[in-house]
Amino acid sequence: MPLNLRIIHSNDFLKTTATGEFDRDTSKQALIQIAAANQAPHNHDVLLDVRNASSHLTMLDIIDLVNLMVANRSSFHHKLAILTHEGAQFDRAKFMELYANNRGFHVAGFDDFEESFSWLTDSSPVVNSSLPIAEELKAVPV
Repeated sequence: MPLNLRIIHSNDFLKTTATGEFDRDTSKQALIQIAAANQAPHNHDVLLDVRNASSHLTMLDIIDLVNLMVANRSSFHHKLAILTHEGAQFDRAKFMELYANNRGFHVAGFDDFEESFSWLTDSSPVVNSSLPIAEELKAVPV
């Protein structure tokens, strides 16, 4: 199965103010541009490399970014790996994983590039996340 992967570095979508603080509005606009570039027929799996992020996201920032993914669901219906460092940054990536997965996305946080790449290249089928979660559950054979 061919891999259709897009690697996005933190400075491509995590924007900061002149004082180095996270700029939520500008970051949202950058994520919207990424979403537009990832619409059909492109539909890439995405690796977000935030190891060199200069700003630190709060839980509210993460919730806002995932909600933006929800609003642009068709652009993010494939796998999304978040590559980060161990520690608090990794904990926030795991929170984003949990929050996004609970909304029907296929997100996973990693602190190792090889593990993230292996997960992205795993040929296990991805459930169509464009369906509401309740409909997905009905479609699963018991």
